[in-house]
Amino acid sequence: MNDIFLHDTHLHLDLFKEMDEIIKYIEHNKSYTIAVTNLPDLYKRYVEKYKDLKYIRFALGFHPELINDYYNQMKIFDKMLYNSKYIGEIGLDKSKNTKNYDKQKEYFQYIIKKCKNYEDKIISIHSRNTVSDILEIIDNKFKSKIIMHWFSGNIKELEECIQRGYYFSINIQMLNSKKGKNIINKIPISKILIESDEPLATGKQKYQISFIKEIIGEIAKIKSISVRETNDIIKNNFKRLLK
Repeated sequence: MNDIFLHDTHLHLDLFKEMDEIIKYIEHNKSYTIAVTNLPDLYKRYVEKYKDLKYIRFALGFHPELINDYYNQMKIFDKMLYNSKYIGEIGLDKSKNTKNYDKQKEYFQYIIKKCKNYEDKIISIHSRNTVSDILEIIDNKFKSKIIMHWFSGNIKELEECIQRGYYFSINIQMLNSKKGKNIINKIPISKILIESDEPLATGKQKYQISFIKEIIGEIAKIKSISVRETNDIIKNNFKRLLK
């Protein structure tokens, strides 16, 4: 792993039972990590508790599937937004119960409107079955940087996201399907980042950074370039994201 640039742009750190052990593991291995949160009060708790981490940054999140039950936490979101460089995960979801979808849209529109006051945010977007609505709400004049987390939309939606300059975070599950590989093939390699989405993606409570090397190796095959070149490009993508 010495020659692989270690990063994870979408990790649900707080969903691990041994959260403190995972933190120590990530810090020890010097893996740059964006730890997304699902609720504003969780973000507030973690940024206050873990102030001295070098490689982990927490993201201010409000998961769309939780908005209906926790909408009162928008006050916390508003309060924390100014000092939060990383936002996520936020977005829309129509994969299961759609009865609260209007409420999801209302609050997502509100969050994006708030974020339009800034140009330095890095935002991880959840867009399951909702990419067209996401694109309508985030217009093409939006200044902050967007990461499309685990993109699964259609090709037309993908092309629009690419045209707007969005980044895409790729995980192991995307590499396990024909559709996922087709999406990765069409994404410019200059816009690819790595994510785990663990422990939600696999349900495993053990976090191992070896997945990063595996993903980079598979992307190299899809793009027909060397692992070294793939690694260097993705490393530069991450650096450019943070600028």
